[in-house]
Amino acid sequence: MNAKNASIRYTTVLPAKYVEELKQLTAKKFIPSVNSGIREAIEHYLSEARRELYAQKMAEAAKDPKFIERTLDTQNAYTHVDSEVGGQW
Repeated sequence: MNAKNASIRYTTVLPAKYVEELKQLTAKKFIPSVNSGIREAIEHYLSEARRELYAQKMAEAAKDPKFIERTLDTQNAYTHVDSEVGGQW
């Protein structure tokens, strides 16, 4: 297994209510296991956190006149390419 996909055992404390709900979802075969449910929840959380951080960085960048200038210059440079594919980007 490569380092990018390596798994690490990590102990955490979860509210009993959450664990019980995960066990119920496992019993109903909605999720494969409690561990899988926790992993999916973390993946979802991290995805949302990354999306929020990106939005914050873009909002910050939008305040930078040089960033706006570079973005508009790049957009204008590729206008003819966009028109060649019918604007389907």
